[in-house]
Amino acid sequence: MYRELQPFREALSHELKASLFPAVAGVDPNKLLETYLDRLTMFTGMDVADQTFTSLALDASREILGSLEGCSNEPAGFEHFMAWARDLRDQYGLRIIAVAGETTGIYYWALWDFLGEQPDVARVLYNPRTTEHMGEVLSKKVRNELVDALLLAEQLRLGSTPEVLLQDDADLLTARYYSRAARDLAQQINRKKNQLRALLRAYCGPVCQVFPGQKLHHPAVYALLQKHVFPAEFVQAGAEALTTILSAHCRGIFGSAEVDQLLTASRQAINRPIGRNAIHSLVRAHIQDITTFQERKALYLKAGYALIKDRKETELLRTVKGAGVSNTLALVSEVGDVARFSSGQHLASFLGLTTSKHISGATLFQSKRITKQGSPNGRYAAVNVAQHLTRWVPRYHEMYKRIKGRKPPRKGHFIALVAVARDFVSNVLYDMWHNQRPFFVEVSDYRAYRQKHSRSID
Repeated sequence: MYRELQPFREALSHELKASLFPAVAGVDPNKLLETYLDRLTMFTGMDVADQTFTSLALDASREILGSLEGCSNEPAGFEHFMAWARDLRDQYGLRIIAVAGETTGIYYWALWDFLGEQPDVARVLYNPRTTEHMGEVLSKKVRNELVDALLLAEQLRLGSTPEVLLQDDADLLTARYYSRAARDLAQQINRKKNQLRALLRAYCGPVCQVFPGQKLHHPAVYALLQKHVFPAEFVQAGAEALTTILSAHCRGIFGSAEVDQLLTASRQAINRPIGRNAIHSLVRAHIQDITTFQERKALYLKAGYALIKDRKETELLRTVKGAGVSNTLALVSEVGDVARFSSGQHLASFLGLTTSKHISGATLFQSKRITKQGSPNGRYAAVNVAQHLTRWVPRYHEMYKRIKGRKPPRKGHFIALVAVARDFVSNVLYDMWHNQRPFFVEVSDYRAYRQKHSRSID
């Protein structure tokens, strides 16, 4: 049963042990106790929308005890729900109120915070995908708020493992928000960089030739583009002026050699005179947006990392080369307490790094694509760490080359990275956090190392 219900069940078990019937031959007393605890629990599903929410309660035998529809999603509605739940509990002689919900946007936040303050309520959150699967299992062709509440209550009654658990750690939850905001900004930065590169290729090809790739986005190049964009403008400015601009914004990375290349290419380039003022404005706007987003992203990462830097998980993950501030913040804040995962494979599944499987008789149907369920932010960070691991860990380097070699170049690259990320999460990261031990560079086969060393390393 869920750890959220354990305090309620443990307190009740002490009371029940003295009043249970004498043990029957061949019957495990603990199993008997579990049965009684289930019979004293009210399993409540709750479907939360923007303005209202719907609840439905089941007992251990799947009997519907009652339902509450159209309750307002505000404090008055919360109080009304608690009065209804307590009356229902007392009416049927039950002792534990267990509530199941799902992570649907932000609508459940206020209600869930309210329920967390109630001393007689245990809360469990599910991924919405699990509700869909439960609907398929129960052959529910019609879906509405009441049916969804029933499906959530049924998951809770059956003891289905919640993929999403409540995060009562305010610092960890805040760090997660910072991490996701930083990732969103990173995507916007890449989009703006692509727009800027496309604009320069159309109107100033020489700059893209002389400063390829990420060199184009160096502050010195941005300073140059703030003043000059078109090839004729570079020629008119001259070598001395261009060198002065570059030197003022870099430490010898760019100099006279790049300026000479730029001037040579600019003299041979075709100038497009149409919309010159507009192009200047667009270039400056893109550069300003990129700079602003980068500064804001750095602030988010700094603020988020400050909230998790003293955690043991952070300390252990930073022993992995390539797990920088951004990746560490994402993985620590998204995963939370690793104890809620039964295995490394479970953790990898939570991050959506595993493939789906279907067994029918003796036939195994396995998808070639990962599920992408769970946290996109955590999955993205795991793949980023994997990219670094392929460069300096021999075992992962060989794995990457072997898998990539079997696929088309570009496609093979991403498939191999995901495979490395899945291996790292399921066999290494889980072991590091679960057994509280750092990553060892000299270990070539971490799985064998884990099996050999069962004790934790302090």
